[in-house]
Amino acid sequence: METNSAKQVIYAVSDGRAGNVALAMGLAERVAARLGTQIIQKNLTVNGPRAWLAARLPILAQKLPVDPLAQPTLIIGAGRRVAPTVATSGKTGVKRVQILEPQMSHTRFDLLCIPSHDSPSGENVHITLGSLGRITPEALSAAAAHWTPQFAPLKRPLMAVLLGGDTKRKKVSAQRWTQLAKDLAALAPETGLVITPSRRTGPEAEAILRAALPNAMIWDGTGENPYLGMLACADTLLVTDDSVNMASEAASTGKPLALYPLLEEGGKIARFHTDLIAKGHAEWFNSAPPTASNGPLNETERAANAVMDLF
Repeated sequence: METNSAKQVIYAVSDGRAGNVALAMGLAERVAARLGTQIIQKNLTVNGPRAWLAARLPILAQKLPVDPLAQPTLIIGAGRRVAPTVATSGKTGVKRVQILEPQMSHTRFDLLCIPSHDSPSGENVHITLGSLGRITPEALSAAAAHWTPQFAPLKRPLMAVLLGGDTKRKKVSAQRWTQLAKDLAALAPETGLVITPSRRTGPEAEAILRAALPNAMIWDGTGENPYLGMLACADTLLVTDDSVNMASEAASTGKPLALYPLLEEGGKIARFHTDLIAKGHAEWFNSAPPTASNGPLNETERAANAVMDLF
């Protein structure tokens, strides 16, 4: 794909937060594999007030640095803060795709990928069940080959536990963490446990879990992150109910998935849980490992199909 000696690439744009990076890169990787082109990741620092103003007055949008020797054929943005930049960047003919609701006019984009729990509408909107991501069969296979020896000492069947924690909306009480620890301890005699906290889990919650689960493998945040290896090697998965991204990634493995009501979320996150369960990709935790799955949640591949239709 050459034009005036400039290499044609895909720009994957986000605000640098891990969740948004995964959204932009996940979709960019699927599309790049089909177009046979490269990806340039661009992480912008955009403060909230500037993003809010730029959404209403796009002339104020932060400009995206463009390498003249690597012109974008496609710009994929993830997150509200970078939406004005995505909408106003690139030359004429560049396709612009926005992941998540931009809170600005949809007509400035060629395609928007917005989850159903945000109740989206519009002719150029592709509706997804949950979040897009970077989990592919190839990535899981490679992770399994790398991590299987490290998880070999653990009991089988093996459950991977993905923990969230406090959000801007709610804080998790010590009582809820203690209940989670008790529920996991009840599984421990028959089930191996490998657990990864997140930055939102916090040291107090980790201490509660470590005290109750002396035989579990709990990542301490040092060394190589086992997250992908856990998804690849576990027989079943448990995810706390505060993260759409983690639940979506877990569901994309096709393995039995339980949602744990740590924060007992309502609103749009509750709608996401309802949809995920109704489609057979998850179940609520019920004092036992989950048993059923309706196959992998393949939303990133579906979104890539919608992007390819633009070409």
